Amino acid sequence: MNTRYVLIAVLVCGVLLSGWLLLQHSMTTGLPSISSQGPDLFVDNMNLKLINTDGALQYRVTADRMDHYPIDDRAELSHPVMQVFSADQPTWQIRSERGKIAAGYKTVWLLGAVEIHRMATPTTRPLAIFTRDLLIKPDKQTAETVNMARIRSDRFEVESVGLFADFISNRVELKSRVRGRFDNAG
Repeated sequence: MNTRYVLIAVLVCGVLLSGWLLLQHSMTTGLPSISSQGPDLFVDNMNLKLINTDGALQYRVTADRMDHYPIDDRAELSHPVMQVFSADQPTWQIRSERGKIAAGYKTVWLLGAVEIHRMATPTTRPLAIFTRDLLIKPDKQTAETVNMARIRSDRFEVESVGLFADFISNRVELKSRVRGRFDNAG
């Protein structure tokens, strides 16, 4: 009977030792830990379409990757491209290195180098704007920057420090230190 208790004790010790060894192994292999500061979800090759209250397409946003952070409900985008649609106005396409969408989706920051292109229509010429760090207000369909902006068309090139764009009215406002070159031929 003593042999039986010894055998049970050896088996219990073996199980405890195995559990301890597995725990030590998992701690030394660097298994990823979950952080409350990190993303809770991600989407590769994101393609998001936003419609207005009338059901018309207002925005289309694509990105190589989107990471969502629950701590402040923000989303970070890698290589985002945003298309802005407005009734009876040309389509605007905005591309940047990275982006950030704030909680509540009231503001979108397109960060790093930003290219804005207004597509040609029968009544408007194409337009290209090059700047950095653009703030977009989706509800108002506006964008602005305090950085240097260069605007190019087939007839002119203008530089400005600071820029405000209203996609609904198809208007671009230059803020300060504006200079440019205009071609009145053609």
